[in-house]
Amino acid sequence: MLSILYQKSIEKKEEINEFFDNIIEEINMENVKNEYVTCDFTKTTQDKNFAAIDGSFNKKKFMPAYIYTITSQTIISKKNSDAQKESEAGEISTISTIYNQKIDKILSTYMNILELKSTIDTLKKHPDIDYMLMDGSISGTLLNYHENEFEKKLIEPIKVITTTYIRKELEKDNLTLEITIEKIKAEILTKCKKIIKENNLEYELDEIEMDLILCLGGYEQLMCISYLMKNFKEKIICVSKTSTTKSIFKEKIPDAAVIEYACNKSGYTHPQAFGSMRPVRYVGNVKRQVDFPIENTTLSDTPYKTFFTKLEDTSNVLKIEIPYNINNELIENVLNDLESISVNGYPHILKKAHDEVKIKSKHLERIARNMGLYDKTGRDMLEN
Repeated sequence: MLSILYQKSIEKKEEINEFFDNIIEEINMENVKNEYVTCDFTKTTQDKNFAAIDGSFNKKKFMPAYIYTITSQTIISKKNSDAQKESEAGEISTISTIYNQKIDKILSTYMNILELKSTIDTLKKHPDIDYMLMDGSISGTLLNYHENEFEKKLIEPIKVITTTYIRKELEKDNLTLEITIEKIKAEILTKCKKIIKENNLEYELDEIEMDLILCLGGYEQLMCISYLMKNFKEKIICVSKTSTTKSIFKEKIPDAAVIEYACNKSGYTHPQAFGSMRPVRYVGNVKRQVDFPIENTTLSDTPYKTFFTKLEDTSNVLKIEIPYNINNELIENVLNDLESISVNGYPHILKKAHDEVKIKSKHLERIARNMGLYDKTGRDMLEN
């Protein structure tokens, strides 16, 4: 296989290099000059208190089921103090391999729930935190939200049980850092079975179980975001290393790539303001904004500002998202504060959180061996 790819790399070298070499010529530089504000971020002394959160998941496939691991970890960096770990959470469990097509969605949702709960827990314990840095995008989670469809007779009673339990958990001073729907799953499924029988609903519990858990996991995720927005939104800064949006420059490549190729100096793009992050879906043949199934007012009414930045000359492009109506004049202050804890244009505690939380395959292999799991994976015949 590799021999043919090596041959193709020789044949395609000139064509592919030409594509990358010509990117800058295709960009409307006048538009870039209008949108990108060059600015020197020179703050080198940290005088604000920061925290950062990241999460990770990994999985190993055996013939009957996946074993999966999920972690989340916050790192705190306060002025005149060394960075320290806080609000660590983790989960290990199994999911049947019949859910092969859904497992990454399930684990991604679970990971985000733990990230959000670790964030909330840290901010409750440390009210002096000025900025909480989150890897990724809250608005992306909201815009991509999809609710699984269930008959109202089934989902409404289950929704009440689940959301009541989750709300009580979130209101506790000492937050339990676990996935609530996994904790109460047996109770939920027992109730669900009873509802199906009493209402003669045409559902087989085994067939809908994972779709139901995914749906309720989505509710838990939305409730965690809503709680964060109600109580701590003015501390939140979302930082993305990758972005494929192209709403600013309208080029054939993403906005982040335009800045990467066209801007060597530190600076930022003019902020884009969004009044809401409600999902847009087709209702019939018409594209419309739809409501969230829970916490709709908080989630729908939260405004956002987004922009791209380079904190240092020639450093990587970051997309920044702030979930409140920050005054544009204050944005340079925020970016200077970020620069004060950055190395090569990236906040060091976000990198530290990522390094601390990452679950490598060798770690999962060791966990499986410690649990005595040596079952066939289905790939044994290929590996011998």
